[in-house]
Amino acid sequence: MKLIQRYFIFEFLKTLSVIALGSSIVFSIVGFVDRMASLMAHNPPNYLLLKYILFSVPKYIYYLLPMSVLFSALIVFSRAVNTFEITAIRSAGGNIKALLKPFFVIGLILTILGFLIGEVVSPNSNKKIHAIRDNIINKKKTITMKEGVLYMRGKDGSIIRISLYLPEIKTCKGITIFSLKDGLLHQRIDAKEAIWQENSWLLKDVFINDVQNSRFTTLKEMSLTNIDSPNIFQEEMWTPEELTLKELIDFRSRLNSAGFKNMRLDVDISSRIIYSSINFIMLMLGISLPLCGSSLYLKILSISQKHSNAITAGIGVVISVFYWLGYTLSLSLGYAGALPPFLAPLIMPTFFLAFSLTLFRHIKE
Repeated sequence: MKLIQRYFIFEFLKTLSVIALGSSIVFSIVGFVDRMASLMAHNPPNYLLLKYILFSVPKYIYYLLPMSVLFSALIVFSRAVNTFEITAIRSAGGNIKALLKPFFVIGLILTILGFLIGEVVSPNSNKKIHAIRDNIINKKKTITMKEGVLYMRGKDGSIIRISLYLPEIKTCKGITIFSLKDGLLHQRIDAKEAIWQENSWLLKDVFINDVQNSRFTTLKEMSLTNIDSPNIFQEEMWTPEELTLKELIDFRSRLNSAGFKNMRLDVDISSRIIYSSINFIMLMLGISLPLCGSSLYLKILSISQKHSNAITAGIGVVISVFYWLGYTLSLSLGYAGALPPFLAPLIMPTFFLAFSLTLFRHIKE
């Protein structure tokens, strides 16, 4: 039995490696081609373009791993059913469910691996892609983020510190402006918030410390033009996929402290926690569907022995599309507030888990 287990494990891992890595490289190239016109206009060196493609691969591995797991399991075990290997094992007195026990461990490992890729590898590679893109277009970095706080240079050379930026309402919370003169601090301006209004920022609850003249002034409101428009924040700030789960949670905490609740962010955090579990579920589904003895599946599979792999891949595509449509819909309902943030990403994984376990129970011993 162990020899047969090793055979199926090897076939599954081999197929998974080819599909996951191959599809991720293809999608990376497609993504690069989509941006190629804007990048090639700057005549970048070839090594930067190659790095751009390579650093895109982890992101696509993270998103395509569940589909790759499903396809690999379907191909390996559909082939075993179609070539009567499973029938031979049963005839020899083999226990099919006992044969599949190592795949539960593999499913858990793939779930942990997917989570690590999503939390460690993918965010770092996405940040490097961001840096490579800026390097190609010769864009100078004007904003630095450190521990969630933004630092930037004003048009007059001043240093600006922003505790929290809210893109939806174009508002900065906790803003401090350090004006320098001859390399020395000339003036410090603190404001509770700054709101973008057409061509300038409106600072509210302002406290001005004139360091050179040792004078203090408080103002209810003050207009400021030496800070760029909100577009600079949209271009420079990292996207959610460039942030780790901890960074997203920290950002949500700062939003809550400022009195703002971002439903979309809550859903994204829940989705990030739950997403990798679908690797285990898809593995169970890919194993159970061919082996449970479903007459409809076996009938479809037996239509053409010659094209059984293509038919199996087609079944995988249908399942994947159905899952992603349902998953996207439930996330959209979460973003809109129609579903609780913790529930929106759970609906489709829960449904598929129940479905795969039901099929697994019907596998004949």
